[in-house]
Amino acid sequence: MKPITKDLPKIKDIKQLERNSQKEGSGIVYEELLGIWMFQYVCKNGSDEIDNFSSSILQVFSARLELNKKDSENNLNFEIKNSISCGLLNIIFTGSASLKGLRPLLPFYFDNFKVNIGNFSIINKSIKKPKEKEMPFFSLIGISKVDNWMCARGRGGGLAIWIKS
Repeated sequence: MKPITKDLPKIKDIKQLERNSQKEGSGIVYEELLGIWMFQYVCKNGSDEIDNFSSSILQVFSARLELNKKDSENNLNFEIKNSISCGLLNIIFTGSASLKGLRPLLPFYFDNFKVNIGNFSIINKSIKKPKEKEMPFFSLIGISKVDNWMCARGRGGGLAIWIKS
């Protein structure tokens, strides 16, 4: 399934979106986040330039973020899946995420790690949930329903762009 996009935002435009979201919120809502997001690029913390090496590696390995409804009654909680693939090899982290605040934040944790070769699972391990203060998160900056992209800053300060497939 190939993502459909027209234009990805420039870094300077993302920085402006980020300033706006810090003051007024990004306006991103639960339903907009649902689906499969294919990784496009990343900028390291403190940099205004795309990290071509890391971005290329993650693109080659088809890095993706998947957000699905966890239950029909609560539109703040997601099932989250983060994966990379190389041929028949799939590395998959699954867990839970929630939407919090006006900006909003998407704190998450993974409770399962799996490595598959084709349809065969060769590793399937539970992961201990981190303490609340140690949980990773994405600070959601902007989303375009027209051009199918989303940008967010991670807990470590890096900036990532995904395209919805």
